[in-house]
Amino acid sequence: MSEEYLSKKRLLAGENASHNTRSYRSLLAHWAWRALHSPARAKVAPLPNAGPGQVSISFGGHATVLLKFSESSILCDPLLGDWRGSIRREQRAGLASAELDEVDLILLSNPDSDHLDLQTLERLPRSATVVLPPRTGHLVSKLGFAQLIELSPNQTILHKGMEIHSAPVCGTSAKGNLPGQSYVICGNGPKVYFCGKSGYFEGFESIGERFEPDIALLPISGYSPASLRQRNMSPLDALYAFEDLGAKIMIPIRHGAFALSYERLDEPMRWLDELIATGNLANYIVCLEPGQSRVFQNPKGLANAR
Repeated sequence: MSEEYLSKKRLLAGENASHNTRSYRSLLAHWAWRALHSPARAKVAPLPNAGPGQVSISFGGHATVLLKFSESSILCDPLLGDWRGSIRREQRAGLASAELDEVDLILLSNPDSDHLDLQTLERLPRSATVVLPPRTGHLVSKLGFAQLIELSPNQTILHKGMEIHSAPVCGTSAKGNLPGQSYVICGNGPKVYFCGKSGYFEGFESIGERFEPDIALLPISGYSPASLRQRNMSPLDALYAFEDLGAKIMIPIRHGAFALSYERLDEPMRWLDELIATGNLANYIVCLEPGQSRVFQNPKGLANAR
């Protein structure tokens, strides 16, 4: 590990520890209370299409993201249901099954049930190709998708003329010690880096140097207590990862749907908003509500995203 990286890790540990995080006193009590209340409705807008040189990015909530290129419709970590086990969703998904009929590629980043949800996968087109980490194909093999590909980190597949690269992450699944991974999607539009779940690690800089992504989709929740930062990132961690990647735009994901850790559900976005304001980062961070979409132009037009 480089001295620069170790210095960043020490700085992040101190700044995360000193941040005044608003937390639940009891997650069990919160889950019991939430189980009695229906999730809030998402403000769903029509899904835009992407022309040549564009990518349309739609946030479905939690880590679910729909990427529409002119060549392909790609769904990442689909989770549309209102429950994760006994934990009830607090805001409904911003995507519906009917809007996903054209999905031809599904990218799964982690075998945990909030990233690999069998009930949601059962509702998706069986003609789609599913890409997932090594040693996890058995989890979805019975669903009958057209093609199932276990992709190890630093491997590449071609899909409809696009390149899908896998990249490492920091941390394994919460159960079974199975691996996770991230993806770089290169098509006729901006390069997109999708990271559904990871702790902050030195690999972000290597991924940035190798692929030079334009847009980084990065998780910002699951960091309280501090031990969870081994496989999750706080908003501050995500900003350091964004800088290491060298991307032009960051879109925060994996927040606002399920209370899976002790920080309050709205706390990651509240902290990120503070960081955006103090760092004058408004031109670089695009925050989407579940159901919202943005269309981004091929690199030089990123500042003119609509």
